[in-house]
Amino acid sequence: MNALQFHEEMSELIDVLCERRALKPLRVLLPHYPMPNGLTDAWADLAGALKTVRVQHSNDLSERELNSVISLQHAAENALDRS
Repeated sequence: MNALQFHEEMSELIDVLCERRALKPLRVLLPHYPMPNGLTDAWADLAGALKTVRVQHSNDLSERELNSVISLQHAAENALDRS
């Protein structure tokens, strides 16, 4: 997943969660996205937030949303590996 695809999928996930008013996952994600910069710390924080949503709030997500969170988490972790 390239950077543009990542940001499109992340924006789509945020939009869907906002529409559903899924406050628990949004509370975890919004402090970390959009990222203020593309530095390693920002990617690590976002990857951690996505992992927290996956582990602690998966019951608040649809199957499609959960798959998106997993995909985005892996992409964020891969961005860290490339740094």
